[in-house]
Amino acid sequence: MKLRTIIFFLLVILFIVGCGEEAPVPTVAPAASLTQPTEDAAAVAAAETPPTVATIAPTAVPLTPTPTEPLAALVNGESITLAAYEKELARYEQSQASLGTSDPNYRATVLDALITQQLVSQAAAAAGVEVTDAEVDETLESYRTLANENGNFDEWLAANLWTEDEYREVLAAEIAEAQMVDLVTGDVPRTAEQVHARYLQVGDPALAEQLLTQIRNGDDFAFLAQQHSLDRLTGENGGDIGYFAQGSLLVPELETAAFALQPGDVSEVIAAGSIDGSETVYYLIQVIERDPQRPLSPDFRYELLQQTFQTWLDTLWQQADIERFVE
Repeated sequence: MKLRTIIFFLLVILFIVGCGEEAPVPTVAPAASLTQPTEDAAAVAAAETPPTVATIAPTAVPLTPTPTEPLAALVNGESITLAAYEKELARYEQSQASLGTSDPNYRATVLDALITQQLVSQAAAAAGVEVTDAEVDETLESYRTLANENGNFDEWLAANLWTEDEYREVLAAEIAEAQMVDLVTGDVPRTAEQVHARYLQVGDPALAEQLLTQIRNGDDFAFLAQQHSLDRLTGENGGDIGYFAQGSLLVPELETAAFALQPGDVSEVIAAGSIDGSETVYYLIQVIERDPQRPLSPDFRYELLQQTFQTWLDTLWQQADIERFVE
């Protein structure tokens, strides 16, 4: 299943960009991929054991009366009209043309975005999330002020194929979605046990054994890493890869070994695939220190937030009753 992630702030960013240009770039606001730069060569992959996902189970939605308006999809009995779908298609097509890009599957992309929005809105209603008119008014006015500093708000709305009433509905949905993100990811920890370590990587098992013997006979690990490690990014710094939590290293065998060691200990030779999977390489890792409750790095915590929300969102999709009426 494709990643289907809602981000409230995407709409804000696109709004700011659109207001600052003569021809604002419209977009399918309800859906986006959540991405974040990685920290360094040694870190940031999906956690092996993700945090507990907030359990907000999708609830059955009573079937609505058979609509007379043509439909693009039914989501748990709630309709996505063909007119709404075609308007989002127009926005997406404008965006692709403006950016000079193309998506051969753009019709499915747009419909998936609308289905995701519907699923999250249903879950928000089931969880008792409410958005007041005052919240929408405040957000709308902040956008209006920003737009009028760089152009004209009404022109921006028209360029993005929205009436003000339609845009208010978009804002209400996005505010509710942002609240759901907070609710679903509320249990993601801010601290975790972490290990500070250094490592070295070589391509020859005999050399790895030789270096291990030298270290156990008193040679300095950091110096040997500088001299021999194939990973020059860390090797130049004595193999120091800083602190890391479980689930953050790209080579899980290294992580398992590190969390089994005490400060000052050195692992046995570890044979593992290279990061690109093209060959077997050999590692030694030394733990420098441990911290039982160290704050997670912003990048890694972001990964956990993304993973937690995505798991919840995938569950909504898996449990939903979805009928599509357009290709």
